[in-house]
Amino acid sequence: MVRALVGLFAKNPFKPLQAHMEMVMSCVRLVPDLMKAVVAGDEIEVKRVRKEITRTEHEADLVKNELRDNLPRTLFMPVSRADLLELLHHQDDIADGAEDAAILADIKPLDIPGELGPRIIEFSRLCVTAAETAEDVVGKLDDLLETGFTGPEADEVMKLIAQVGQQEWEADKAAFKLLKEILREGGTASCVDVLVWMKLCEALGNIANAAEQVANYLRLMLAR
Repeated sequence: MVRALVGLFAKNPFKPLQAHMEMVMSCVRLVPDLMKAVVAGDEIEVKRVRKEITRTEHEADLVKNELRDNLPRTLFMPVSRADLLELLHHQDDIADGAEDAAILADIKPLDIPGELGPRIIEFSRLCVTAAETAEDVVGKLDDLLETGFTGPEADEVMKLIAQVGQQEWEADKAAFKLLKEILREGGTASCVDVLVWMKLCEALGNIANAAEQVANYLRLMLAR
């Protein structure tokens, strides 16, 4: 499969990136299920989802490495090799955020500070939504290639890029409020649990941050 993707670079340099992004999102979409299991205190389900996230992240890594190692030195396309590698890097960061969150979630059973369970799950969904919109942006690259990165298709992509930025901002606001509540309610949890929750929120936020980096880099490409 990977070698077939590599062969697509000559015809359409974005197809392999889109395939990699699909694999990234197969990992990231498991995050809300992970957080539901954490909030429910279901250690068996947490471990199961964590293993699935790490497995799919590893598969995405294998594809990333194969694409990076076999990317042609010269592409007769309106996009540089450096641009493709940079996008691949930012897409990989999205999956890394999911894996980091999964590992932290499975370090130990976590007490939920106060009544924050539903808000923790909602925060994870906000982060995943930003990544899903970034996936939509990457999925539009075929249309941009056909139109020379101009016209209504480019305008639509710019709107999606702005949407990713808005979603990342919403996730940042939610993270700030959530961390304040975790610290305020920290008396109901151990210091270790509070620390893990803070790191876990950071890892979840990194999913949205990396999604914004994908969108922002595509904005730079369109502006050239």
